[in-house]
Amino acid sequence: MRKKSHELQWLEIAGKRKQLDEEEQRALLRLQRGFLGEQQMDKLVESFLLGKVTIIDDITLQYQSVIVQIDKILIVGNIVYIIDMKFYQGNYILQNNSWQRGGKKLPTNILDQLRRAVRVLENIFKEHQMDVQVRGVLAFLNPDSNIEIKDNISERVLTFNEIPSWLLELNKQALEERYPHLQSVLLQYQIEAFRTKRQLTLDEEKHLQKGICCPRCHQFKTRQNKHKVICSCGHEEVKAIAYARTITEYGVLFHDRELRLKGLKNFFGKDLQEAYLKYILHKYFIAIQSTTKKRFGHENKGLIFDYWFEDDMEYFKRLEHRKTWK
Repeated sequence: MRKKSHELQWLEIAGKRKQLDEEEQRALLRLQRGFLGEQQMDKLVESFLLGKVTIIDDITLQYQSVIVQIDKILIVGNIVYIIDMKFYQGNYILQNNSWQRGGKKLPTNILDQLRRAVRVLENIFKEHQMDVQVRGVLAFLNPDSNIEIKDNISERVLTFNEIPSWLLELNKQALEERYPHLQSVLLQYQIEAFRTKRQLTLDEEKHLQKGICCPRCHQFKTRQNKHKVICSCGHEEVKAIAYARTITEYGVLFHDRELRLKGLKNFFGKDLQEAYLKYILHKYFIAIQSTTKKRFGHENKGLIFDYWFEDDMEYFKRLEHRKTWK
């Protein structure tokens, strides 16, 4: 499952509980568009790429001191394609190793990130004595982008409309597998994805909207009974899920902290049922203890509910019948 970046998770949750400033709003819109573009690419790969192909999405690798984040990897036989996705809009020209947009030179080379990732994978395979070709692909996913390449480059640059035919080309490649363990070699170098450096100011934290946010209308007009949380919009959510989800939202916003009861009580606001919060923390979250101060907290993964409990979603789906309980 493709996952939203940690920064996008943070901005989306923050935007429900406070007024985002202009920079945050621009960043949120850019990341949301980019994520939609990545999902479009996933659907294109699923639709047009046939046969035995290994797909790796959103992976962060570290080789020696170099860290690279890769949007998508396709392993077709003994060829590894690294795809860097961009959702840029407008007319772009690559000439004399410099990108231009609207007649102005861009401060950085769009290909730099992709080239660094290619070098990292080449070094990994060389270290493991694997004769594997690594090819870089720069994919522009916005249909409103036009790309003109005047330089001779080794990378493949694709506009949105060119992606389907390129994927169909891959289907014609020989699928001999000299290294069936190729994916497992790469995963040896996988590290945790980057976390955002964004944090709330003390004033922002003080004025956050408190309570359980409805996942449908994103308002806070909810009431609780024994088994469910009911929003004024009519949406009903199992109480255990609503509490666990809200705890994870706190965890994303305050990703630099442990989960502690005092902070969570403030986050839930006046309608909190403290005994139930303690029950949910004990049941679903990992307790940790400070040996010096002897205070208990809980582990904070800093992820939204669907990612935090990715391996437990079937369990939570089975709780849905509680909405019918009296």
